[in-house]
Amino acid sequence: MVLRLLVPLLVSLSASSAAAQCLGDGVQLFPTPGAIIPTNSRFLLEGVGTARPQVAALVGKKLRLVSDSHIVEVAVKRGWESSLGRVTVILKPAGAMEADKRYTLRLDESLPNVALLNGRGTMLPEWLTGKGQDKQAPRWLKRPAVSEGFMRRSAQGTARFVRLNLSLKEASPAYLVVKLEPRRPGPSVQQYVVPVSNNTAFIGHEACSGTFAMEDGRSYRARIQAFDVAGQMAPAVPPVDFEAPDEYSMQQ
Repeated sequence: MVLRLLVPLLVSLSASSAAAQCLGDGVQLFPTPGAIIPTNSRFLLEGVGTARPQVAALVGKKLRLVSDSHIVEVAVKRGWESSLGRVTVILKPAGAMEADKRYTLRLDESLPNVALLNGRGTMLPEWLTGKGQDKQAPRWLKRPAVSEGFMRRSAQGTARFVRLNLSLKEASPAYLVVKLEPRRPGPSVQQYVVPVSNNTAFIGHEACSGTFAMEDGRSYRARIQAFDVAGQMAPAVPPVDFEAPDEYSMQQ
């Protein structure tokens, strides 16, 4: 059954990426810089706006994770590309990091003068490692379900999101790989990565860029896979069907 999303006139989007009107040009990283991570973490590097081609060009190259006494080489692997000004690559360390250390990703060596959009005020992204590796794959406590939709117009354009509520048994940061396709003939299948925060994930697009293009009221099917930062996948779940928020819904 397709879920109809009703959108109130006054919507206060959460503090997630769904709240942003225009994210700007630069890069974001997952896990969020400043987080405590297992020693076998992988990373996702997203390029936004003018940084998109620069991030895409890193595929096949090497980066470095540096602590005060240890360096880990990081291979850049192909990830996912959005048609709305986003590209994400996978950063796979050649070996494990050491426990209880602060590691800095030397992005400046490959992406000089590129802004870090989620760096918590730091110039370079850094993380603190925990006590060891994450060896347990995530498990679903609550399968993903669409709870509501958001649509907001501004001078920059239209932002349109749906909220996924879910719950994973997982101590490390987690993310979803979402394959979105219309339930009737239309736009091609889209696939992109979405972080999980506080048992919530958002799929959609901001006014200037975003992860998934959605049309007013069109019915969609989302096929969802969940991963932890070590690259371990949760068990498969059934697809989620929904209708994108539209102008009519906003006026109800």
